[in-house]
Amino acid sequence: MDAFALAIAYGIEKVKLKNIIITAIIVGLFHFFMPLIGNYLGISLFEYTIIKPRYVLFLVFLILSIDMFMHFFEEKPKIRPLNMIGTLLFALSVSFDSFSVGIGINYIYDNILIITSCFCIISFSFTLIGFYLGKKLSNSIGKYSFLIGSLTLFLYSLMVLTN
Repeated sequence: MDAFALAIAYGIEKVKLKNIIITAIIVGLFHFFMPLIGNYLGISLFEYTIIKPRYVLFLVFLILSIDMFMHFFEEKPKIRPLNMIGTLLFALSVSFDSFSVGIGINYIYDNILIITSCFCIISFSFTLIGFYLGKKLSNSIGKYSFLIGSLTLFLYSLMVLTN
């Protein structure tokens, strides 16, 4: 959902199709590997410390939400370009929640590769759909997509905190 919301905001800008596809692929790959990393490293990290994954996720989504909200008030919103570093930051910021999902994924299903493959395909698809909707809605909602994306991420951060 966070990849979808951020992709809508990016979709209002003139992003090349090549960059959209590369970004969606990288987001999908991050959603494949982050749960695996979370599964192998996160269990011991969160099990033996007082840090809880939902608080980390809440902060990440809250910061992203505030950042998008601040862009709404700019006359011409500045979107980080989807060059190599921008694409990696985009993918990392929307895939961080998959890291914490990986911590408890063994309790849901035994075959983690099937689950991470589903995450990969779904996040790839939602990213593409978000860019597409952003392009289609850019004429009608314009920079209000930042407000919509910000609200979506804020509500998602509250959902993570309260669950």
